[in-house]
Amino acid sequence: MPFRNLDGDPGFVVPPDPLARFDELLTALDAGRGWMQDKVAIRLAAITLLVTPGDAKRLAASTRTGSAVLGERLGWFSGVDESVRLVIAAQLVKADAHPEEFLDDLERVRQMFRADGLRRGGVYEVLAVLVLRRLFGRIEHEHVERLHGIYEAMKAHHWWLTGPEDFPACAMLVGRPEEPAAIGTGTDAIYKALHEQAGLSRGDPLQTAAHILYLGGVEAPVIVERFSGLLAAFRAAGAKIGTREYDEVAILSFVAQPAANIVTTVRELEAGLRTRLKWLSERDALSLGASLAFVRLVGASGELGTLADAKLLLDMQTIVTARQTASIAAMSAATT
Repeated sequence: MPFRNLDGDPGFVVPPDPLARFDELLTALDAGRGWMQDKVAIRLAAITLLVTPGDAKRLAASTRTGSAVLGERLGWFSGVDESVRLVIAAQLVKADAHPEEFLDDLERVRQMFRADGLRRGGVYEVLAVLVLRRLFGRIEHEHVERLHGIYEAMKAHHWWLTGPEDFPACAMLVGRPEEPAAIGTGTDAIYKALHEQAGLSRGDPLQTAAHILYLGGVEAPVIVERFSGLLAAFRAAGAKIGTREYDEVAILSFVAQPAANIVTTVRELEAGLRTRLKWLSERDALSLGASLAFVRLVGASGELGTLADAKLLLDMQTIVTARQTASIAAMSAATT
């Protein structure tokens, strides 16, 4: 797998009961929530910290402090709002990294992005830097060149779909050994197979799922068959799987267990979440249940466990996209 193993990370611990640990972290983070703050961000921050040992209140306080530091230096023009800052701060707490150091590195790498001719990506640049740091520790110009090459290779296949919102996914793929052109061809092969064999709708969610599935280094027919079997098992169990859930199924496709076991675990955790959080929507419960199930099923296998980082970064993108869509709709309504 492309990501460094969690075994080498500071203090990685698989909680014996992921749902109980999530509940503990969620309660601690929610205690510091402003009355207008997005609950989705708090849930994602709690998921981020799930494998981080220590007192939940202390972790929540460190995350809040880190978010405030990020807010002081990342202006509104960066596109990194309070919700995204909170989850980034949780990622930094998990990695035992200081926010100021991250911000200094972000500025350094952004200069490399411009020098290499990459278009400005706002918040997506920030997320891409977060991924590259996770991959390599210190980011060098060769990593930026490779990201740019992968981005252009993807754009050659899907110029109408590929944009700055794909920077984080491109960053995830920088760790693959293949040449950028081969990565572009490989992700496109999975994209086409998902559409033609699994009957899934074309578009950005399908492209994202293809990017995730390519991380495993498995031939397109094999990984698509695994994805399709899992998708069918979820639907047979009554789960509503739409385009928003493609990435959930893609992440779970790497778990080496029968599809029935995976689905049963997700549905069990999903039910527990809806009992605890009465206001949780069915879709959000499924997403959180999938994340918790991944931790429970993977256990101490750091090699697979790090895929959860990819999922969290994509979840952050979902927050950004949802807010941008809502903002555009509000502006449109105001002018009509």
